[in-house]
Amino acid sequence: MGKPGMNPRSEIERLIRNASDSFDGKPWYGTSTQSILSMIPYEKVNTVPPGFKKSIAIILRHMLAWRLFTIAKLGGEADYRIPEDSVQNWNYAGVENKKQWEQLLRDLQESQARLVSTLNGLSDTDLDTPVPGSTYNKDYLIRGIIQHDTFHLGQIALLMRGLE
Repeated sequence: MGKPGMNPRSEIERLIRNASDSFDGKPWYGTSTQSILSMIPYEKVNTVPPGFKKSIAIILRHMLAWRLFTIAKLGGEADYRIPEDSVQNWNYAGVENKKQWEQLLRDLQESQARLVSTLNGLSDTDLDTPVPGSTYNKDYLIRGIIQHDTFHLGQIALLMRGLE
């Protein structure tokens, strides 16, 4: 999935392709998550430039938290929650060293593999199924996490410009 020229036959295949293209392929909107993150020097990940409220590290942890939420919900965990005002949602602690930053990047890559694996286990009929413990269906959740990542990736790209 996620390779140019492929014609997905099902809606779930299209969602997987969309998620894959956005993460490490060639998305329609421009540069993928992996490509943008590979351009960020570790020394800049905790910096909050003037006019911004969050660092790249803070945003990336937030993205990871909601990816894990999505994977848990799609896996049937009805009680999995991320309280809005929690450290789980917005962790403002800095990344302490390059090794910790590299681990955060690996965690994001692992979440992508888990997300795609989870999506591969679904069928088109599953998309209309309600998400356990929620008021919306799986299709809404999957599209939501792709949109969420894209939104925050835009923030990271703007932050990078502010850091130059």
